[in-house]
Order: sequence, then C-alpha cells, then structure tokens
Amino acid sequence: MALRWNGIARAAFFPVIGNLKDRGEEFACAEFIANALEDVQWWVRNVERKPGAFWLQTPSDRFYPDFVVKMRSGLVLAVEYKGAHIATNRDSQEKRRIGELWARRSGGKCRFVWVEQKNWETIRQAAR
Repeated sequence: MALRWNGIARAAFFPVIGNLKDRGEEFACAEFIANALEDVQWWVRNVERKPGAFWLQTPSDRFYPDFVVKMRSGLVLAVEYKGAHIATNRDSQEKRRIGELWARRSGGKCRFVWVEQKNWETIRQAAR
C-alpha cells in the first residue's frame, strides 16, 4: 500500500504495512502520519500479537496501540485511533489510562495520543 508524502512515498518502518485496510478511519490516520505529520523519522502499523509488536500491560490483557511513530527529535508517539462508538466503553478507557500512565513515566521521551473522530490535530500537538 503506497502512502504518499509531498509526492514521494514516505516509507513506514517495514516495507509492508501490516493489517491495515485500504480505507476507513485507521487508514486515514495512517495517511495523516505518513503525509501530513512533520518531522517523522519512521512509523509503523503496530500489529497486535506479532513478534516485536509494542504493547502495554493492562490488568486483564495486553494493549497494542495502532501506530508507533518515531520523530526526528527522538520523541516516540504511541497512537491509538478509536471510533466514537467504542471510545467511551470500559475497555477503551482502561487502554487510555494505561497509555497516559506509560507516557507520564517515560520522562518526557514518549507521548500517548488518543484520537477520535479524525481529529488529527491531537497527533500534531503531541509531536511538538
């Protein structure tokens, strides 16, 4: 799947973007990261339960944020996109709390970004 940036393909960390449909809200999130977010060094579609996938422990399971983004500044973003229909359920809120805790404990090196309703500005703000 080719995602374009200023007319040039901006590579994800892996040559094939895993488990990402070619339409929908998560695809739009990937397009924003690849095409509009400034100063990205690399990004990856974080595929759950795959070897090397990034995860955070919750009380009941592991949470795999949708995307991991490394900025040229060294900052790491864990990005979770949630559709409005599930953003407030108990499981989603547990994931949000654990992501925010992870970011707070990173010493400023990492940020957790919770995105709803295609509000890409939340990613841009976290990357600053």
